[in-house]
Amino acid sequence: MKRWAFEVAAIAVALAMLGFFASRALDMHDMAMPSGQPFFGDYMAFWSAGRAALDGHAHEIHDRAMLWQVQQSVAPAVKFYAPWNSPPTFLMIVSVLALMPYPVSAIFFLISTLALFGFAIRRFLPDARALIFPFTSPTVLYQTATVQAGMLIAGVYALAIRWLDKRPHAAGALIGFLAIKPHIALLWPLFLAFSGRWRVFFSAAIAVIAFATAAGLIFGFDTYFNWFESLDYSQRLISEQRITTPAYASLYANLLGLHAPQALAISLHAISATAAIIVACIVFRSGDVVLGGAALCAATLLVSPYLFFYDFTTLLVGAALLGAPRSPLDYAAAIFAWGTSLSVALGQIIVLPICPLAAWLVLAATFTRAGSAAPLPAQALPQ
Repeated sequence: MKRWAFEVAAIAVALAMLGFFASRALDMHDMAMPSGQPFFGDYMAFWSAGRAALDGHAHEIHDRAMLWQVQQSVAPAVKFYAPWNSPPTFLMIVSVLALMPYPVSAIFFLISTLALFGFAIRRFLPDARALIFPFTSPTVLYQTATVQAGMLIAGVYALAIRWLDKRPHAAGALIGFLAIKPHIALLWPLFLAFSGRWRVFFSAAIAVIAFATAAGLIFGFDTYFNWFESLDYSQRLISEQRITTPAYASLYANLLGLHAPQALAISLHAISATAAIIVACIVFRSGDVVLGGAALCAATLLVSPYLFFYDFTTLLVGAALLGAPRSPLDYAAAIFAWGTSLSVALGQIIVLPICPLAAWLVLAATFTRAGSAAPLPAQALPQ
């Protein structure tokens, strides 16, 4: 199949999705959708948490009643509570964003993270035309409706991978920034250790300690204990399927959506996660920044049971690192990486583990490349 055919299909899907989002936005009233969900979706949790912290309520940030009052003050027509379940490190970021009014802040965050993501992933693409691949991805497009941190995390991943050998201390600082979402950074220490990048490893460790300490000094170190206590609620969001099932993206959550028993779902997820870590570590040992980076992006998304569709923006970075497809496996990996969040629409009919399948395809393609020792295209990671 020719490149232009893929591009036409991707653009058609993107235009259809954007048209649907626009039609829904026309029915917005008092910053609320007809369904009662907040306009700009999950960003309501970010902004309200930041606003509450600025008003001196950082210690109560996980209190539902307090945060609900903040959300009602800006969007009284909203009927659904947006919980805050992130660590104090992320609270530092959203507190700055909450200095702006809610809609202005949401638009600023969306545009700036989209720009960061586009700039970062462009470094791994053969030409500017290839930006069609990430910018038409349903994973990215859904984030124009529910403003989440997926593009921010993916952009940081891409820049950190690019700077690993060129700017090790800057790469370490970026990895330290991922403390805003610790479960998305679990495999970075293994990647750096197995590939022998110790300067980056120690720079990242120092950055994490400094970042976490700064947040503790600003908001109080007891906010970390409050966050740890709130993790039980986060776990029950998954185990009890408390939100829209199609939004879930881990194998564990998808199996629960298919009505698998808890024990079976978590067991299969644990087997998949363990296998992914082993495969990734084998690739990490090669020391290849491109293959290792692609394996890191894919395997990370197979470890945590707490994942949502927007987290799979990072998988687009892994697919981009692999360059132009060379085999049927490569094509399957690229197509699934692009379309992971179609699971949100398909999930209205049947829940399928599309996201973990896509991550496994990218990881398998990476492992195959590492095993064949075939060099990647020079443009995949410009020097």
